[in-house]
Amino acid sequence: MIGTKLISLSCVGMLLAGLCLAGSQSAVALEIGSHRAPLVTDLTRMRVELKGALLAKQVDSHLKQNDLALLAVGDFLSANPDISAPIAHSRMKRYQRAAAGLRSILAIAADGTLLFDSYNLPAPDINLGDRLYVREAVRQGSGDLRINPPVVGRQSGLPFIPITRGLFNVEGVAIGVVVGIMGPETLLPEDSNCALCVSVVLTSDMDVMVSRPSGLQLSNDLISHINDSMSFTGIELIDINGGLTLFTWTKNNYAGVITVVGELLPN
Repeated sequence: MIGTKLISLSCVGMLLAGLCLAGSQSAVALEIGSHRAPLVTDLTRMRVELKGALLAKQVDSHLKQNDLALLAVGDFLSANPDISAPIAHSRMKRYQRAAAGLRSILAIAADGTLLFDSYNLPAPDINLGDRLYVREAVRQGSGDLRINPPVVGRQSGLPFIPITRGLFNVEGVAIGVVVGIMGPETLLPEDSNCALCVSVVLTSDMDVMVSRPSGLQLSNDLISHINDSMSFTGIELIDINGGLTLFTWTKNNYAGVITVVGELLPN
């Protein structure tokens, strides 16, 4: 992004630590090249950090709850390889309803054939073997949870985030994939209380899963800093074409996703 500069607040960490003791109205001015940043109060910092912590907690909770649903479906199908479609549909629908914002759960054969669908009975006669999220779940060779970039449903035409777990037999051969169809709004509800705030949820590969405002692209400087950091969380001041935004980010150690929250500072 043109005209973007990144300033790590760790360079003024001692000052900010002192400000927290001084009260919520204290502030510090940061030098950015030949320009002076507006005052960053500890109240602003705490507000942004709180929003970041809440988003990280919410995303973590939803992903864990949805992962439990995928695990339950995988265990059920592995234990009942000859299950009938109506019974599989009924059981999968029960797990889908207990999850957090899953529109449906799919059971897909290793070759991409859609076997069972918690939403439709019978399942549509389609092959999803060309879908990257299916191929990657099979290719990775383990049943680990994988969070994939959003795609558009072929039947619904709606965007969704596919979360997957591969199914493998005792010899390690792929026998299928369980897919959770998650609405992007599940991870990032609209925040009507902060018109100057931005929020983003990224995959571990830094692909945007969902953002507010929609279509938001983070600066390359911020993405590089998050990638290079050994910490699980951080706070940065970003100069974007003369406008300053205070960002906080958190790496989720359960699913590998990254949550980012920012607030545009007043001039």
